[in-house]
Amino acid sequence: MRPPHVACAQKADEVETLLRFLFRAYEGRVALSASFGGGGIVLAHMVSRIDLRVPVLFLDTGFHFPETVAFKERFAQRYGVHVVDLSTALDATPDALYSTDPDRCCRIRKVEPMQRALADFDVWITALRREQSETRRSINVVDVHAVGGRSILKVMPLAHWTRRDVDEYLAAHDVPSHPLLERGYTSIGCWPCTRPTVEGESERAGRWSGTAKTECGLHSIWAPPPHD
Repeated sequence: MRPPHVACAQKADEVETLLRFLFRAYEGRVALSASFGGGGIVLAHMVSRIDLRVPVLFLDTGFHFPETVAFKERFAQRYGVHVVDLSTALDATPDALYSTDPDRCCRIRKVEPMQRALADFDVWITALRREQSETRRSINVVDVHAVGGRSILKVMPLAHWTRRDVDEYLAAHDVPSHPLLERGYTSIGCWPCTRPTVEGESERAGRWSGTAKTECGLHSIWAPPPHD
């Protein structure tokens, strides 16, 4: 473990302060979602340092790289975080749906299970960062979304973090990173829809490559509830 860069350490302190506040103010009503591929590892590590009761929601789509599943299990065992696997009726979903109708595939395997899970929470923490892609440039640290007819806080503590900030935090705390990162996978999702990126591409360029699709729907379909 090595000392973090001063700016990175300050950013980490600010995020931990926010998380501590949320965990106290919304005790038992806060969940973190993580795919264990990038910034989610940072937040999961912070959860392990602050409150191990906070659940870490992991979408078990049935199409994760074996490395992702193995890494998730090793991380949970090492840090003691409470990982909750979310899944759907995969046996009723055509396996090749990812190639014929990727939006429906994501809706069935990701969006709907997350909607069901979030019914039990008032705060949803995610690791989205503005730097990741054009579709995420304008995200806020805190937003309000409508889920199942009610409002829920969506908190993105790493919104202003860079990839370098993520890497520096992990190095400073001796936290392992996803093994596929070393093989060029800068954003890791389901194996049929993910490829390594090349120099000069955005971090998420390897997701749904060759199509107009840029998001799975988790972070793009829910709008704030209408005002009276």
